[in-house]
Amino acid sequence: MKHLKYKQFAILALGLFVLSACTTHKKASEETGAVRWPDFLRDWAADYEINDSQRLSLINLIDSVYYFLEDSTQSVEAHSDQVCRMLDRMAEVIANDSAFEFTLMMRATADNFMAQTPRDERILQCDCSSESINRLMDWQTIYTPDIELMCYTIIPTSWQTPWHFANMILTMEKYDEEPLASFVITNYENFQMDSVQIAFYDSTYTLVDVVYENEIYADSSNAAGGVKTLLMPYKYLIRMLSHSASVSVAYKTTEGWYSMRGFPQRNFKKNLNDCPRLKKASDQITR
Repeated sequence: MKHLKYKQFAILALGLFVLSACTTHKKASEETGAVRWPDFLRDWAADYEINDSQRLSLINLIDSVYYFLEDSTQSVEAHSDQVCRMLDRMAEVIANDSAFEFTLMMRATADNFMAQTPRDERILQCDCSSESINRLMDWQTIYTPDIELMCYTIIPTSWQTPWHFANMILTMEKYDEEPLASFVITNYENFQMDSVQIAFYDSTYTLVDVVYENEIYADSSNAAGGVKTLLMPYKYLIRMLSHSASVSVAYKTTEGWYSMRGFPQRNFKKNLNDCPRLKKASDQITR
């Protein structure tokens, strides 16, 4: 069982490490280590006025775990439970928190934390459940009698996530005949996103298909503020989620091409069970 948990940790860390390697780095000062991730996270939360006790307690827990990582003399046995509690709470936020900004912060923290694994083998020795580790890759799901929503956020490196991210969203209201599928892409760094490309890759990183911005409907009404929305045929997106392993979002900025990769397919089928109308629509396409 412990070997299985180690393997789960290693697979997720590798996936997040590959995701980070696909992105051009711009926030160099933060990534040199001059700023601790928990301090960066606190400032980020303060910018969005996230100050309730429950969310701040999670940031405090993350801070404590990072102090453990920063002290090589500390034993795994003394801190394993703390690390696992952090992962459990982060996974719960990613799946269910009502504040999107905080969900985004926890996705970025998962990326940053897992990027530590090649440098600190103690992380892989923590006795955390494979379920909690796997849930760090979950979609956020919302179900009410009137609407269902699934959202997966593709991010670059953790340090760049406040400025660059893309939300893959599936929604279906009570009387809709079919779901709505969209990509909401954000560039708060220099606000330019030209020639958007959304590419799907298989497990060997071979290109399966690519969608270009000029092939589908693109809402650029908020582009000046760094947000662009692309509507995608939902049947096409469901098929791509069934036949690919990762998704890349790329666009031209004032400083050249920018790209980021995510793995929404990993837990899509599992999370789809939380949204029965979306699941029924998906099953009709894939069966």
